[in-house]
Parts: sequence; C-alpha cells; structure tokens
Amino acid sequence: MGAPIFIIFVSSLLVTGFAAKLPKNWTECKVDETMNDCLKGAIQHALNEMIGGTPSLGILPLDPLRFDSITIDQGTGPVSIKLDFSDLDVFGVKDMNILSVDNDWKTMVIETQSPKIELRGDYKIAGQILVLPIQGNGKCVLTMDNFLGHLKFHYQEKTAGSKVYYNINKLDFIFDVDKLTMQFDNLFNGDKALGDNMNKFLNENWKEILNELKPNVARTFAAAFKEIGNRLFTKVPKNNITPA
Repeated sequence: MGAPIFIIFVSSLLVTGFAAKLPKNWTECKVDETMNDCLKGAIQHALNEMIGGTPSLGILPLDPLRFDSITIDQGTGPVSIKLDFSDLDVFGVKDMNILSVDNDWKTMVIETQSPKIELRGDYKIAGQILVLPIQGNGKCVLTMDNFLGHLKFHYQEKTAGSKVYYNINKLDFIFDVDKLTMQFDNLFNGDKALGDNMNKFLNENWKEILNELKPNVARTFAAAFKEIGNRLFTKVPKNNITPA
C-alpha cells in the first residue's frame, strides 16, 4: 500500500547520480549544506516531469504505477490472511508532495504526502478478519485518503572490482492514512449478499484492520524497495553519486 514512495527514491538517484544525462531544466544538487533543501525541490520537479514518462531516460509513465505482484501474508492475530495482488495499478503519484528530505549518504529520510492514493487490480484472499472468515478472488479497489509516507534508507559502501558502490543494508518504512476504503468484488464465490456485507464490515472497521496489517504491509514494501534500490545502486558507482 506504500508503493508510490519508491518513485521518490528513483528520482533522487536520477537527480544526484545522472545529472550529466538529465534534461537541461532539471536541477543538479551539490553535496554541501544546501543539499537537503535542493533535493526537496529537485525531486519534486523530477517527479512532476516524469509522471508522463521520460523516454530519454527509459522511464515509463508513473501514474498509474504498475506492480506485477505483491503478497501480504499474515498468519496470526485478529487479522490472519493471505492477500495476493496482481497487475496492481497505483494512481495518485502525480499529486504527491515532497515534504522533506534529509540525506547524508549514510542515511536518507524522505517524507511525502498525497491527497489520495488508489490501488486497482486483481486480488486473491483467504483467512479471517477480526471475527469473520473471508475468501474470494477478482477485482479490487483500495483508496487511501491523505497518505503520509516515511522512508529511511541505511547505507554502506560495497566494493565490486575496482569500483565502490552504495548498498542499502536496511530500510525502514512507515505510512499512515486518514481513511482507507475497500471494495473487493466476487467475495465468497460471487455471493452478493455475503460480499456486500463483508465489504461493509471491512469499511466500518478499516482502522482496526489497517493497524493490524501495517507492520506486515510495511515490511513487504520495504523489502521490495530495498531490492529495487540496490539493483539501481549497482549501476551507479559511488563517485558518480557523491563526487569527491
């Protein structure tokens, strides 16, 4: 549920690591006392510019942002479910605001806010939510109002051959929303009465459900961000990101 935050990380790498190849109207941020303020504006600008895609950089449109698959597997507690998403499109990245950036290349913290994030795709679910069993598969829509994201990257240097690269050895992800609205089609093998009642129950109890799932959801997306981030870092030597 926190997928859009990764775009900010990609943007920061582009702004600081590939300045020579960026469009001329993009900002290059120097490593000095003004870097964090510069990055905040530069990442916001880069994000806005990349929403429709940037062919020269090989970047596809970012709104919607596509995830091929995401799995939330929570086996114990009041909410014990396995929820698989596939072909998941995330809308709302175009309205994302960068609140702050704090980066010293040992850690980088990015705070973001979006008025609304909407996830649309296919789902498969089985398990129990609070006191009720749930199962189904089909289309789903999840809408999060006033999405706030906090992402903290912990770095170390890694040597490969004659070059030194940055490596993310830990990633912390926290998010919050003012409201979560859920619609799962085809619950209980298409039983409309059961499905309607379950969707009503989910939305009446969204806060308790989300609080139960938050740690698992955050870990799932953090692992994805870490893997993709390190894939990017292996292509960019340290001295191209933070020149001496």
